Amino acid sequence: MNSTDKILHCYNQVAEDYAIERWDELSTKRIDQLLLKEFASVNKDKEPCADFGCGPGQTTKFLYDNGLENIVGIDLSPAMVKVAQRLSPHIKFETGDLLNIAFPSGYLGSALAFYAIVHFNHDQVRTCFTEINRVLKTGGDFLFSYHAGDEVVHFDKAHDKEIDIDLFFFKTEDIVQLLKETGFKVIDAIERRPNEEMEYPTRRAYVWAEKR
Repeated sequence: MNSTDKILHCYNQVAEDYAIERWDELSTKRIDQLLLKEFASVNKDKEPCADFGCGPGQTTKFLYDNGLENIVGIDLSPAMVKVAQRLSPHIKFETGDLLNIAFPSGYLGSALAFYAIVHFNHDQVRTCFTEINRVLKTGGDFLFSYHAGDEVVHFDKAHDKEIDIDLFFFKTEDIVQLLKETGFKVIDAIERRPNEEMEYPTRRAYVWAEKR
């Protein structure tokens, strides 16, 4: 299991390099663009929205630029938040923990979490979903993505920085079951093949859920 300290250390170490690598990634990810544009369109008049695990803020900015302006990017890593604020000074960013969200119950109109659960094990994902369900308003949309499969990959180096972190893959049927158990209705659950020229070569999954 990855502790919060391990995740924090990893992303504080790689924040600047990660931003350089990922800042423009959505320009070549057509499925991501379609989903995010639809999410922004549906939720732009519901407020507010939180982009959990926002990293340098590329998805936060994409949603903002597509009309979802009442949005806050949230990341565990202060270094990531600092980079995100520098790159998009007109958008609000703050630190936060997906396993213990600071918002009051029923505060958010919608929530996004692209690859924000990838360092969690099954029990941590359950806690994460429970927390997101708690802070969403009834009927609030939750869109998130992850690596599809059933393996765990360990990394001890990233961008020439020493780290100690596991990357968890999830079976979509397990994710759907967890969502149902934590108070969500699943709207869509899709998977796509990797584009090995532009991303880590894993099968990608996207789930759009709604708080019951």
